Amino acid sequence: MSVIKEHIRALKPYVPPLEGRDPAKYTLLDFNERTIPVPAHVTDALKRYIDQGGLQRYPSYGDMQAKIAEYAGVRKEECMFTNGSDQGIDLIFRCCCEKGSEAIIPPPTFAMYDQAAESEALVIRRPCFDRVKGFPLDDVLATVGPKTSIVVISNPNNPTGTPVTRDAILTICRKAPHCAILVDECYYEFMGPEESVSRDIGTFSNLFVCRTFSKTWGIPSLRLGYVLTQKANIDALTCVRGPYDINVLAGIALNAALADRQYVWDFVEEVNKKSKPMFEDYLRSRGIVFWPTSANFIFCYFDNPVGLEQGIRSKGILVRPKKDAVGTMGLRITIGTVAQMEALIKALDELLPNGRAEPPAKRPCL
Repeated sequence: MSVIKEHIRALKPYVPPLEGRDPAKYTLLDFNERTIPVPAHVTDALKRYIDQGGLQRYPSYGDMQAKIAEYAGVRKEECMFTNGSDQGIDLIFRCCCEKGSEAIIPPPTFAMYDQAAESEALVIRRPCFDRVKGFPLDDVLATVGPKTSIVVISNPNNPTGTPVTRDAILTICRKAPHCAILVDECYYEFMGPEESVSRDIGTFSNLFVCRTFSKTWGIPSLRLGYVLTQKANIDALTCVRGPYDINVLAGIALNAALADRQYVWDFVEEVNKKSKPMFEDYLRSRGIVFWPTSANFIFCYFDNPVGLEQGIRSKGILVRPKKDAVGTMGLRITIGTVAQMEALIKALDELLPNGRAEPPAKRPCL
């Protein structure tokens, strides 16, 4: 007889396809990471710390929380750093959701939301994102009920890149004051501050914003994210997070990055103003259907996405096959530098005789 909870025994782990991701062999356009290394001032700071012989000590975070809060534009007590944004997501579910309550998680979206909800034995409601209409605001509002404990909004959404307006999110906050409203701004730097709801946490006690230093900042291997919400919520979340959950090297790297952060904005500008428009123009010229995106990736439909992915792989580039909310397979492609996207375009020109793909058939959401 197992001592593991019954609903946990029924779960399956989220296993990202990490096997074979050799950066010496492939250009990695499959995980929405920063596609070029961080600059030397970040890696040099890590080397200096290691050479000083401090790895045997428990982490001391110093003013890291204050520095993150300053960057985010909130008070120190409204900010908590986490072991990647995944830990922040998990903590919010654990602290806000009773077993058997309902979570509203619009698909297609990041798999970790479902995993966090299912770990707490929640019932998941799934009003769908739409390629043309975007975020399903009316459907979400209609789904909110007395049993709803959390609404999850990925902004911009992964894997589609769909933006969600600040007005839409605040409308949900007002409609559902009894629910946690979790807004995952994992790709915040690509989206820009205009549609962020971080400035609204003082107004809404049910609003939680998660972010990460994995994407534009380029340190996903060190696992550092943060949560922005009202002080009372931060105090509660801190009681559940461990005292040493964040490794000290993440803090060392972040301090160096924040002290000289222009490399982040240079990369964002290249992606947003050069690489992404160039690749979108290419897709349009080929008649390839894609989702409008405010992130550093784009979800595209091709006639044979699985076979095409294998062909792109043979050209030394990795992209990610993903399904949309109704099960239609597409490719999610990370937007890298201009040179990286030019190489991908060259590969596609060699692999696609005509390139045209029809939009997926409209089918009901699950």
